[in-house]
Amino acid sequence: MRIDYLTPEKMNEEQRRLYENIKGGERGKRSTLTNDDGSLVGPFNAWLYSPNIGDRLQSLGEAVRFHNSLPPNLLEVAVLIVGREWRAQFEWWAHARLAKQAGLSEEIIENIKNKKRPENAKPEELVIYDFCRELLDRKRVSGENYQRAKDLIGDKGVVNLVSLIGYYTVVSMTLNIFEVPLPEGQTLPFVEN
Repeated sequence: MRIDYLTPEKMNEEQRRLYENIKGGERGKRSTLTNDDGSLVGPFNAWLYSPNIGDRLQSLGEAVRFHNSLPPNLLEVAVLIVGREWRAQFEWWAHARLAKQAGLSEEIIENIKNKKRPENAKPEELVIYDFCRELLDRKRVSGENYQRAKDLIGDKGVVNLVSLIGYYTVVSMTLNIFEVPLPEGQTLPFVEN
């Protein structure tokens, strides 16, 4: 970890407000967000160092994750693709578990991890896969893949999907830059170069 963990007693007023917003929000209701010393896990500790931006990021994350029109399986396909693109260890570790809960098979998850199109996925999952991969690979989406996504999830869904991809890119970059570790005893999903 390249940045010190901030425990509650080390936080200033702005940091403490952000800390409470994160812990008291949707994420805090659904999972453990702290280490044993009370410091935040994942990208959230780093965001405490810039509470003004960190609060906006965590609010965006709450919106794209918990108030998204995408069904959980499609949302997790997109998150895994972004996590794989950035080889974000913590992101992949956290969302591979969530993807299983959302109904993605181990085979589909492994295919995404290996940047292989999961041919055995549901047709709607392949629409999301193709859209995300093309956006990340080409920095654009063809008319055909755009229309397939629009037909599946509508205009609102496409906006939500693009927002989700952008948010999880920021998350992945934060995790990678600050070398956020996995919980003790967990195995890294990707080999480090």
